[in-house]
Amino acid sequence: MKRSFLILVFGLIYINTTNGQLKDGDALLGPSLGFWSGSDAVTLGLNYESQVTQMGDVASLGLGGVFRYSSFRSNNSSNDYYENNYVTLGFQTNMNFNRIADGKFVPMVGLVLGYNNVNSTRVKNNGNIDDKNYNSGLWLWGQLGARYFFTPKVAGVLRIGAGNYNFNTVELAVDFKL
Repeated sequence: MKRSFLILVFGLIYINTTNGQLKDGDALLGPSLGFWSGSDAVTLGLNYESQVTQMGDVASLGLGGVFRYSSFRSNNSSNDYYENNYVTLGFQTNMNFNRIADGKFVPMVGLVLGYNNVNSTRVKNNGNIDDKNYNSGLWLWGQLGARYFFTPKVAGVLRIGAGNYNFNTVELAVDFKL
């Protein structure tokens, strides 16, 4: 029991003496590649996040925006196919836990709220084309992930997200601290 208490005390001292990687006013910008479970298409993205406030000793709150684009073809049973394009713009908020160990590893959890515009072109087996928008609307997505800072200005990012429109994705990204 005494040993566990000493480990806990030294661990808390270590966490409080390390430098957090993200601080008030820091901004991150970077591209992402998403792998969507609903399609074999890659989703291209761009993320921006600015740290607006420290949340106690271990976390910072970030606000920013996201852009996502995905295009893929889906077939149906009548030999018709659909050319689908997804364009999403949204706002994100993330809680970044940036005072872990040496500060290079920064886990995060957050929400994204945005607008998802879906355009689908149906190409019929007789060559006729039917262009329409459908399922466009408000998009809500929860995400969790982590950044690993390779240098003080460059981080690799892994995000796992799930939301409406059956949009469940794993994203790999690079964030550049501005």
